[in-house]
Amino acid sequence: MSLTTYEMARILEQLDTAPEKVMFGKLLNELGNQSGERIQSAAKQVPVAVLRDMIYHFQQVILSRKDEQVDILAKQIADQGISVEELKLYLESR
Repeated sequence: MSLTTYEMARILEQLDTAPEKVMFGKLLNELGNQSGERIQSAAKQVPVAVLRDMIYHFQQVILSRKDEQVDILAKQIADQGISVEELKLYLESR
C-alpha cells in the first residue's frame, strides 16, 4: 500500500515522534538550559498575549505530568523499603 505525500504528512503530524515535534521539543529544552537573563531578553521580543498563551499551555502540561512525578517518587520510596503506612505516619506527624 502506497501513501501519498499528503497522507504521510497527516500521519506524521499526529505522531509525537513527528520530526517537527521532536525539533520543537529540543528547541524548548535548549531554551530551558539558557540563563534567566537570556530567556527574559528573548521573551521581551514576544507579544504579551502570546507569552500568556504559552504559559497557559506549559501549565497544562505540568498539571498533566503531575501523576508522572508522583509515580516516580512512589517508586523511589518503595525501593527504599518505606511502606505507605510509614509515609502516612511521617506526614501526619509534620
